[in-house]
Amino acid sequence: MDNEKASIKIHVMHCGSMLVSEKVPYGGGVTLKNAVGSVVEKDERRVELPVSAYLIEHPKGLVLVDTGWGREISPNGVYDAAAVRSQMPAYLASFYHPWVGRGQTVSEQLAAMGIKPEDIDIVLLTHLDADHTSGLRSLAGAKRFLLPEEERWWADRTVYKARQPVKLWEGMPIEVFWFKGTMEGPLWWSYDLFGDETVTLICLPGHTDGHIGLRIKNGKSFVVLASDAAYSARSWQEMLLPGYGFNDKSIKKSLKWLGEQAQDPNCISVIANHDPAVQPQVIEL
Repeated sequence: MDNEKASIKIHVMHCGSMLVSEKVPYGGGVTLKNAVGSVVEKDERRVELPVSAYLIEHPKGLVLVDTGWGREISPNGVYDAAAVRSQMPAYLASFYHPWVGRGQTVSEQLAAMGIKPEDIDIVLLTHLDADHTSGLRSLAGAKRFLLPEEERWWADRTVYKARQPVKLWEGMPIEVFWFKGTMEGPLWWSYDLFGDETVTLICLPGHTDGHIGLRIKNGKSFVVLASDAAYSARSWQEMLLPGYGFNDKSIKKSLKWLGEQAQDPNCISVIANHDPAVQPQVIEL
């Protein structure tokens, strides 16, 4: 099959929401004060952000990017503090204040499309934060689960051990891949998923060390999924640093790269995972 002519569809799905401190998306830099303040922030100083996942219908298979919130954190489709604390430490539960409406988990949305977990060829995790792994176990039966080696290495070490609940992904058959030195991305590290440059996994560090985004390309046209390297278009347009992440210097490099991609005339869209301006949709390349 000629991948240049075959269609690629990207389904942008909202798989729940979180009510986080306004410091999280635009805190002005990663600091301990921002992190601690985000946990104890009053509701009236919080902002509601969507939590996204993406289904890529590709000629070589179905690829699911991230998993959103699982039903366990919101059994009745509303915020349930006790349910959230059963899935993650209390400080993270307070940080995220998450919920997922009925029918909105990734597995529920896929089922509505007639897609079973075993139909998914690859579940790709951009990183291991809870809002990206909470729905992972509902996808047991998918053919493959992929994660960058750099992300897996740090997941239960240093600060990441505190922010990435192991119980959400421990025991799942997750494979790791190594980035290769290329001319792609802010670090020149990337991984060609299918070996044809249609889906390139780009190392976009700063939010975590192994964090990735995707460039999905068909012919000359392409879409970039930024994951949590940015919170909205404002992030790269104005170089607005978040207040939550790991490394300001790396975040700036990633934002600069995203801005360059957004200005490319062949770029259809650059999509940040938690951007409330991005609505569920299907993009066809």
